[in-house]
Amino acid sequence: MTLSGCTANSSSSGSTASQGQGTVNLVVSDTPPANITVLSFRITITGAVLQPGNVSLLPRPVTVDLAQLVSDTGFLASTVIDSGTFTSLTMTYANPQVTIQNNRTTSITVAGTTCAPGAICTLSPALNQASVTVSNTVFPLTVAANSTTGLALDLSIPDLLQSDLSITLASGTSVNLSLLSSKTAASQQVEIDDVFATIKSISGNSVTVQTALGAELILTSGSSTVYNYPASICASAGASCLAAGQVVKTNLSLLGEGALALNTITYIGGSGASFAEGLVLSTDNTSSTPTMQVLVQRVENTSSLTPGQIATVVVPSSAAFSVASATYPAVNSASFATSADLIAGQEVILAVGSDLVSGDTPNFTTNTLYLESSQTIGRVVSVDTTNQLVVINGLSGLYTGQAPIIQQMDVQAGTSTSYIGFSSSNLNGLAAGQFVAAKGPLFNTTASSSQPTISATELRKRIAGN
Repeated sequence: MTLSGCTANSSSSGSTASQGQGTVNLVVSDTPPANITVLSFRITITGAVLQPGNVSLLPRPVTVDLAQLVSDTGFLASTVIDSGTFTSLTMTYANPQVTIQNNRTTSITVAGTTCAPGAICTLSPALNQASVTVSNTVFPLTVAANSTTGLALDLSIPDLLQSDLSITLASGTSVNLSLLSSKTAASQQVEIDDVFATIKSISGNSVTVQTALGAELILTSGSSTVYNYPASICASAGASCLAAGQVVKTNLSLLGEGALALNTITYIGGSGASFAEGLVLSTDNTSSTPTMQVLVQRVENTSSLTPGQIATVVVPSSAAFSVASATYPAVNSASFATSADLIAGQEVILAVGSDLVSGDTPNFTTNTLYLESSQTIGRVVSVDTTNQLVVINGLSGLYTGQAPIIQQMDVQAGTSTSYIGFSSSNLNGLAAGQFVAAKGPLFNTTASSSQPTISATELRKRIAGN
């Protein structure tokens, strides 16, 4: 998981300040724990301060979900600071909230909440200390005038979570810092995908959005921007489709200069419409009106749902289904058109019906479902380069800890698949026994192949599994 961001604020200089200013882009990533399945790991990063000089890189606190950043990059900040040389970075944190599936044979009790074996529970663990100072080989860090420096922060979930599920921040284990590769001002330093937001305003090629996590971002559209809008909303896809109030999903590029380029934008709903983004935990098609259990991750235009809640969602036969991704490898016998196509592990955006019942166990009816990209880690069983198909096992407890038990998953690659960390930019870089993170729409192909299939828009090499 990587996290990046951008502001135009100027801060005080470091110990060897000189004339001019440079840009620092900050990103954070995640390593997956044993005997429990972490479904959500929300924590607020309240500060990132370079020393000496107390140079702040964060204009405001940022809440992130580490479990959603297995193969993604998330946005923190890109800050213009006075040039200088720095010797450490102090990060401060607050308000951790973890949703787990307990794969242990005994109950887990955290802060008075007991989670039974096999149960899915949202917990508020203790934060053993609120800050950590990193002074590793990245330092001394010199920020020169008119330069760009990228910092990647890796937060390892297995090392953060202790045996009692309290959280410990430690430099070199649970918290690691490295440098991003240097880029020119106009080139992409890192890609930031699946930003769920509401359009606030449009001015020329600048689009201001408010993300579901509360950050306000200024995006720059261009000739290569892809507009994924239904014809009923906008007959000719382009910048003219954009309107204030729309709920959208965007993919971005963080440029070396700190600007955010708009790569793709997908229409989700109109002004004021209420949506929830979540992880499908289970489905039930046994009754005349199917339902599913969804872990709420983010919400737009509703205050009656809270991230971390598990909602029961009714899916009537009249509900509209569509895939949010603009491009992804084709999967044989795959569809997302009815409730029969739903399966645990999918990530979805749901329209929240007016019948929403709030509280500890919220429930509502949805009439619109968008299939998003899931992020799954597994061990490679086999690689079929002819059919661009990989089989993985060693899946998380979300698949192996409940019925129907899924031990293996197909990963369909294609020309649109990106390869990160491998020896080649195709399946020739994969081998049996490797751990990989696969990102893309997850399809319920269990009827035709006995196991689900993830259409991989990205494959990333991992050093460990779930």
